[in-house]
Amino acid sequence: MLVSPNVIMADARMRGYAVPAFNYYNLDVLFAVLEAAETENAPVIVQPYSAYVPFLHDKVLAAASLEAIAQSKVCAYLHLDHATEYDLIMRCIKWDFHSVMVDGSALPLEENIALTKAVVRVAKSVGVYTEAEIGRIFRAGVDDDRLDDGDETARVEDCVRLIEETGVDSLAPAVGTAHGVYTKPPKINFERIEQLRAAVDVPLVLHGGSGTPDEMIRRAIECGITKINVGTELKYAWSAAMKEMFNKGEKEPRICSAYAREKVKEVAKAKLRLFGTSGHNPCVAMAQCKGIVPSAGRNDDHEFMGE
Repeated sequence: MLVSPNVIMADARMRGYAVPAFNYYNLDVLFAVLEAAETENAPVIVQPYSAYVPFLHDKVLAAASLEAIAQSKVCAYLHLDHATEYDLIMRCIKWDFHSVMVDGSALPLEENIALTKAVVRVAKSVGVYTEAEIGRIFRAGVDDDRLDDGDETARVEDCVRLIEETGVDSLAPAVGTAHGVYTKPPKINFERIEQLRAAVDVPLVLHGGSGTPDEMIRRAIECGITKINVGTELKYAWSAAMKEMFNKGEKEPRICSAYAREKVKEVAKAKLRLFGTSGHNPCVAMAQCKGIVPSAGRNDDHEFMGE
């Protein structure tokens, strides 16, 4: 069911687990992660990477994703991942995404703040949750020579300033992880996560959850991480399964997709257990406390100020 991001994030912070934000690239992966969450009785965030939104025709993608979530038996919401273009973010807000990430991390701090502030202003006007990024989260296997560069780790004072000046709801700071599949173990700055958790009062997001060693994931959650992004492992699981079926001579798309969906589901279930998400149902907890099941949290009665 569609549930406000605030409800899911608040429950995770209070109970000490992390919510997985799974990237999906087609309906196979979307259904797989929702089914995995149902099996594990766990909340989940589903998020297309920004490049896939126009590729999958943004309005069509949004409508299909929202319907899939609405029909699911778990708490979930739709998030836009790693968007650098203001116009794309505005379109996703218009098509009823519940949460958007504005990624100005490649910009100088002043420009990152300005872009984030502009997005937050519009998003808040219609009740859409926001995420920003600061510091540089590199690509594993591509930027390996820079992964140990402490200058790229998010600074506490910069994070505090960005949050205070923009009013963003959550923050993805660079702390040593990378996107993609690691060719060498990451060096996560756990002390920085603890410093940020003490300095800011918003949920902290860890990008680059694919391939990060389990013990590092658990420690990151203990230090204060609330949301963890996972994409590459799902993509590789789906691709490997499809290739396996093709190599066996199977040509029926439905059969190939069903097999690939099961393989993705296995990865998703493992992440839900690792992150401590399994067994947590914020919808049930909220209903027991207040007698209600919270809605997705958008406020479309307000005037949409986007272009």
